[in-house]
Amino acid sequence: MAHQSKFPVDPSPAPEGSEALTRAANRRRLLRGGLAAAPVLLTLASRPVLGQTCTSISGMMSGNTSSPGGRAVVCSGLSPSFWKQEQSFTAWPSPYVPKSITGAVERKATMFHACFTGSQFNGKTLLEVLDPSTSDRTGMGRYAVAALLNAQAGKTPVLTVATVKNIWSECTSKGYYELSAGVRCYPKEIIAYLKTTMPS
Repeated sequence: MAHQSKFPVDPSPAPEGSEALTRAANRRRLLRGGLAAAPVLLTLASRPVLGQTCTSISGMMSGNTSSPGGRAVVCSGLSPSFWKQEQSFTAWPSPYVPKSITGAVERKATMFHACFTGSQFNGKTLLEVLDPSTSDRTGMGRYAVAALLNAQAGKTPVLTVATVKNIWSECTSKGYYELSAGVRCYPKEIIAYLKTTMPS
């Protein structure tokens, strides 16, 4: 004997478009589930591992933060406070030396004026200039040294050693760094820019 359902079966054909309605309902359920995960995915996508997206100083000052070729450029520069710590000395890129070493292999600490022009910080090493207690009114010296080390270590693709030295040279001789005719960056703006290349 055939088993009969307790519920009456509607013999009429399914209304036209009911299959489409089912698919739409399924899509809504899927989207609702997907949207719950979206903030997590967006957060992960916007935070490069151990770095942050960065741009050149001219791009930053002009408000054009897009990268060449449309690819995001990631900077993983380290702050002045990182570079001045004794446990970070092994991270200093060659040829820069934080402290003089005596013994079988002698190495002298790199002097500030072996890298940068001007009369500020005469007789000081790069390490001494990194110290916030050094007479550095604007903080520009500390950030210039950190930027130099980051560039030499390859942590700031948008900033080369030559550019860091040029920014310092112009800023100390003129009081500002000129991006182009009439477009000037003063120490406060330069420091703000350099910080964007130093997420750590």
